[in-house]
Amino acid sequence: MNNSQISARIKRLAAMMTLLGENQYKVRAFDKAADIIDLHPEEMGVLIDEDRLKAVPGIGDSLAHAILYYAKSGGPSIEKELEARLPSGLPDLLTLKGLGLRKVQTLWKDHQISNLSDLERACNSGELSQWKGFGPKLEQKLLEAIAFKAKHTRDFHLDMATQIATKWREKLSDLSDIDKIELTGQLRRGNELIQSVDFVVIPKTENLHNSLQEKFQLELTGTDPLIITDPSGMPINLWLCSTDDFPARQLILTGGKTYLEKIDTVLTKKNLSIEQDRIVGFQGSETSEVDLCRSLGLQWIEPPLRDSFDCFPKGQGLVQDKDIRGILHAHSTWSDGRNSLEEMVVGAQKLGYQYLGISDHSQAAYYANGLKPDRVKAQWNQIDELNESYPDIHIFKGIEADILSDGSLDYDDELLAGFDFVIASIHSHFHLDSTIQTDRIIRALQSPFTTILGHPTGRMLLAREGYAPDLPAIIEAASEYDKIIEINTTPKRLDLDWRYLKQAKASGVRVSINPDAHSLSGLETIPLGVIIAQKGGLSPEDVINTSGVSAFNSFLQKQKSR
Repeated sequence: MNNSQISARIKRLAAMMTLLGENQYKVRAFDKAADIIDLHPEEMGVLIDEDRLKAVPGIGDSLAHAILYYAKSGGPSIEKELEARLPSGLPDLLTLKGLGLRKVQTLWKDHQISNLSDLERACNSGELSQWKGFGPKLEQKLLEAIAFKAKHTRDFHLDMATQIATKWREKLSDLSDIDKIELTGQLRRGNELIQSVDFVVIPKTENLHNSLQEKFQLELTGTDPLIITDPSGMPINLWLCSTDDFPARQLILTGGKTYLEKIDTVLTKKNLSIEQDRIVGFQGSETSEVDLCRSLGLQWIEPPLRDSFDCFPKGQGLVQDKDIRGILHAHSTWSDGRNSLEEMVVGAQKLGYQYLGISDHSQAAYYANGLKPDRVKAQWNQIDELNESYPDIHIFKGIEADILSDGSLDYDDELLAGFDFVIASIHSHFHLDSTIQTDRIIRALQSPFTTILGHPTGRMLLAREGYAPDLPAIIEAASEYDKIIEINTTPKRLDLDWRYLKQAKASGVRVSINPDAHSLSGLETIPLGVIIAQKGGLSPEDVINTSGVSAFNSFLQKQKSR
């Protein structure tokens, strides 16, 4: 888990302690520590590896123990102890939007509501709206939140699933009972939400089940697949097969639905079929998925493309991590970032980027310490100094300017003209009618100062739906006004959704793969955005920040001269 995820789990521990009436000094210590963790410039995992965790102010023995477990392996014993003392469904109520700690306590103590089912029943009957402190609006909001949670109850963010998969692949690769292990399933396709980590495994012996139980002390279920449950709750599915079956099982288990339908059509013509994730009737001995496809007359395509199948990139092939030359959406301590401007510059340089676009929040984002005009100019001065001090990386002067309710951008035209680039984003008035929201965004795209449209739908995966603008209309407007659309690589966003990238490409709209980094670790999320770009069939020429520093600077100058 990263710092934000650990912080959220520590906050949850503090909330459970409060529900149980534990010592308030201890509760406050956990609450304060959660804030310290969230704002700390270094990742907790790094501090653990370097044995520096207890040097962080506010982190004592019990907190250090909890952080260690969250960062490295799952849930600490204190979490399990607290959960055991509460009704089993009560902690779930803490995750619902619209319910604070006091309301959860009231529901439990005064109305005997201790799980989502009881709460949903009280909402549907209209009973909840009659209780003091609740009401019809909250009742409706809670029903929507319960439905949203039910829809995503088994989902994990792509970054977390990737971390879990990496951990288990390393563990399993060390077992002498395993000959070969490769990723398959939805994680191999790079889906934005993951329900399970899937591996195709060739065992060396028939003793694998016993070896796994003995090595990891975890309960195993099933036979095909053999299922390990990670401490996070993520199922790790092991699909066991022979060497001869391996390519077919990896191909079929990878999916997705559109590609499998194409495969099935081709196989039917050859009097072959798919049964139990195997190709029945095929007698080949190919050793790889690519060779198998060639033998069957199937078109092999990169796994991320297999959900859309018809989004084939022309020319250079799919964009890759190595193609990204610079970062264009990064926050510092000037607004709500965890690291200083200079630290972000050094971090980007260490990652091998040629340029960094600093884009702290504008003044309307007062809650994020947005920059007033005088602070903007002071930051420009610091950027000038840093460009002198760090000649091997160029820092561009940007801003994440709020799109105001009428579609205008934060700041006056004179100040906006002084930036190298402007990311226009919505951070307020999420609940406007879709038509009004779409018009608002299009007006922002019409501004001569807008360079990039930031996180176009505002969605927060597993937390809230986006504000549902008419994305096809917005893409056409971006094409008309020659604007860039962001793929925001924050794991909870991954916005623009890959399903709209085909239209963007066809309309000549380029994207920028942007980390929206609020810390050094945030700079490292670019690969997630590359996967999303690949799923939409984008090649390097479709992505603006594959340009080198000189070419990108020329692009910006051309935009500003219009």
